[in-house]
Amino acid sequence: MTTPATSVCLDDTLTIDATGRLRMAPWAVPRLVADVRGDSGGDGPLLRETALPGKLLIEARAAWRNNTPVDHMMLIRVTRRYRTWITSNPNAIQFRDRWTTGIDTEPGEPFTTGLFNGQTGSAGDIGTNTVAEPNPGKFWHMWGTTSADEWVGPLEPGQQLKVWYRAYVWTPPPFSDNANKNAAEHRADAGWSRIQLIGFPTQGTVVHG
Repeated sequence: MTTPATSVCLDDTLTIDATGRLRMAPWAVPRLVADVRGDSGGDGPLLRETALPGKLLIEARAAWRNNTPVDHMMLIRVTRRYRTWITSNPNAIQFRDRWTTGIDTEPGEPFTTGLFNGQTGSAGDIGTNTVAEPNPGKFWHMWGTTSADEWVGPLEPGQQLKVWYRAYVWTPPPFSDNANKNAAEHRADAGWSRIQLIGFPTQGTVVHG
């Protein structure tokens, strides 16, 4: 006697495994779909960089194509390692970063000359002596690890999200060549930035059976 086949209707977020058991599909829950770390290629001593965008430290790209049957809202999470820097009286140092996005298109180049997503830095001025030389003085700084989020979407089935990230450092003018009484030291260290893409599925609208 032959057992008749059984027909089962499934939602977009369900699937049948190899043993015939009903399972939640992998895309039914939020999940990390891309994780990229961009290391700084320019850490170390810093010279005059008074023109924006400045010195490029970090560049990274991340992407994910929606290979599921449901739309996804995408969370872009950017984590910046702590930044450290040294300035000499009376100069300034500033880090800036920016990321751009594109869905089924290339992101625009992420310059920080105008728009930017984050910035940190400092300046110190403890005056000059009687012959207009900057007084001796150096400043050591550290800014802790930070994260920032941005929502993009919806990303439809088959579409691809691309993210392009850059981090720069510059020395906002005016720049004193004889800082720290002609013993200038300037240094900037960014370490790395991490770009994560997290997919959040929307409710399915199709039943398969």
